[in-house]
Amino acid sequence: MAESLLSGIAEGVLGKIASLAVQEVVAIYGLENQLSELKETVTAIKAVLLDAEEQQAKNHRVQVWLDRLQDVLYDVEDVLDEFECEALRKKVISRYGGIKEKVRRLCSVSNPLIFRAKLSDKIKEIRERLSIISVEKDQFGLNARSVNNDAAHTRSREMTYSYVNKLEVVGRDIEKEKMIEMLMQPVDNKDISVIPIVGIGGLGKTTLAKLVYNDDGVKEQSS
Repeated sequence: MAESLLSGIAEGVLGKIASLAVQEVVAIYGLENQLSELKETVTAIKAVLLDAEEQQAKNHRVQVWLDRLQDVLYDVEDVLDEFECEALRKKVISRYGGIKEKVRRLCSVSNPLIFRAKLSDKIKEIRERLSIISVEKDQFGLNARSVNNDAAHTRSREMTYSYVNKLEVVGRDIEKEKMIEMLMQPVDNKDISVIPIVGIGGLGKTTLAKLVYNDDGVKEQSS
């Protein structure tokens, strides 16, 4: 069942929060306290997930609780993806001096104040939902269990602006090549194209963007 993945999703969320890319962007926009509180809540919930996943088969209320938690965790991933995309945008500007002005014009709609306000509101709304879920967990008498956090720590060390573990990426070659083909098409300097990557949380939108960003052909074309 989907709920059996929740421990991994929560671990991935904590790894993203601890990543260099997210931490640097969060610091720039002054959202450290909000993200820190979000991390504490996710950590507290994650501690009882193993027990909850075992109990769901005999307790429908626990299963419903896990379903709601899954929805919120996907929303957390979406917010963290936005931070990672902002980190990538800044990295592109610093790497490709020749297209620096184009990138600035392209991202002019991402006013820093608007970006901060939007993400702050999203984090606040998610924290409120997570707080309710965290309180509800006490109704089920769930026991905290220690787990091996080595994977999360490794993920947080590795997740810099453009890091992608290619061994974990399967079946994205077609999407990657389509995006690269669109990027390589000549465009009028006055018309800067935007290629959106959309989808529900957990689909790997940011991973796909990083694969394109790190492609040798894209690097050569942009240099």
